[in-house]
Amino acid sequence: MKKGQLTPQVGSNVAVFVLLLGLFLAVYVLLLPPEDREALLYNTTEGDGSQGLSSGVILSQSVGTLKPADNDEIIHRIDSINLYSKEEPKITDLAYSLHLEKSLASETKRNIAFSIDNLESIESVNLVLVVNRNKGNLIIGLNNIIIYDSKASGLVNIMLPKEILQDKNSIELSVSSPGLNIFGKNAYDLSNIKLRENYQLTNTRESREFIMSEQESGDARLRFILYCNINRQGSRLSIFLNNREIKNEIISCTTAEREIEIKEDYLEKGINTLTFQIDRGDYLFNDIRLKIKTGLNGAVNYKFALTSDEYDGILSEDREAVLSFEFNDDNRKKATVSVNGKEFSIDTNDVDYERDISRFVKEGNNFIKITPLDEFSIDLLSITLK
Repeated sequence: MKKGQLTPQVGSNVAVFVLLLGLFLAVYVLLLPPEDREALLYNTTEGDGSQGLSSGVILSQSVGTLKPADNDEIIHRIDSINLYSKEEPKITDLAYSLHLEKSLASETKRNIAFSIDNLESIESVNLVLVVNRNKGNLIIGLNNIIIYDSKASGLVNIMLPKEILQDKNSIELSVSSPGLNIFGKNAYDLSNIKLRENYQLTNTRESREFIMSEQESGDARLRFILYCNINRQGSRLSIFLNNREIKNEIISCTTAEREIEIKEDYLEKGINTLTFQIDRGDYLFNDIRLKIKTGLNGAVNYKFALTSDEYDGILSEDREAVLSFEFNDDNRKKATVSVNGKEFSIDTNDVDYERDISRFVKEGNNFIKITPLDEFSIDLLSITLK
């Protein structure tokens, strides 16, 4: 055997050892916590901003809409709501005057065409006319079906059967025969022939949405002015917030401002739905305002922490603490920002804003407060070590 050459037995043992070592290292890596495994495989160290954005972000917050507050309350102004369940007539003039007659030798009758625009919603249809002269029976046919055959006088109001009505209709008016009287004649003189369509208009439930921002917390007050469009007593009003009933009462036709107290747990961050509902009547809910408690001047507060190593990096000027805002439009944004009690102002139309706040931060817990001076939205607030 040559010098340095392994025997087959030794070579086999080495191969087995290398294989077992590889398996051990693979199992060891798999059992590591995810952050340690990532640091080992990709040579990243937590807190080193140069190794990736995620390791340098110490605060990330979706803020949403901010509004200046009056008396530590945010006021949501909500569009008016008109609720009703009522009949509304539509009057159509069919003819000013008509003469009808019938004898054994001749006949004078009239046909009138009319349309129904919304047959599904119609409640009833009436033919209204005035009889000025009458002899015999007045005969009225609707779409070739006799619906009236009787002696008529004065004001006549005839309900047209809904089951016979169509989108396009025809009314035929005639008089009865004088019978065996060869020289006899029956006749009617009619005036003010009108069609009255009665529609049941219904809008008994309507909702409005509003967005509750992070700056709002605490109880709320709902205020509105109630107007009664039809003098009717005894309608029931129900009000819901996010499908939870906050009011149920019988209302009367009295114009007045009303106020409802709402507990904090009925409200949700983000989109909220306010619903008004009545069972009958015609009401207008106007000047609807929802006032929600907020912090001083509508400010929002957030906390972030810096480790000793992170703060040492800032002190040595190896790293910077950078505050960034991402806005959702290019409208003007004005606010006062306080970091640990040290204030500065923002006044910008840009969609992005960035500022070095290294000289404001400290080791341990830090606090940032944003007080809006205009209404605007922040899609993302972040503080990053760069």
